[in-house]
Amino acid sequence: MTSPSVTTALANEWLIRVLQATPEQQAAIDRILAGKIEPAPPVLSGPLLLPMGKAAALLGVSRPTLWRMLNAGRLTRVEVLPKTYRVRRAELEALVNGGASQ
Repeated sequence: MTSPSVTTALANEWLIRVLQATPEQQAAIDRILAGKIEPAPPVLSGPLLLPMGKAAALLGVSRPTLWRMLNAGRLTRVEVLPKTYRVRRAELEALVNGGASQ
């Protein structure tokens, strides 16, 4: 059990930290106090760039279809070496989940 003086000291320390928070942190505190807690962004696992074959497999399409999607601008390619391309995993997952590519 903590004494009242220790509890008061901890409360004062907490209040000082809140007052010294950045504007972004203060906005987050306001959202929490208003009950508008935002879900944490998903943790990405695995490679951030996928080769064409794996990207096509993730989408459930053939490689030529993937290239058509790239040429149509639905996805963007990243050139990692001359004439060697990868696709961003985040764009693929957004497309799979029904969102627009970023």
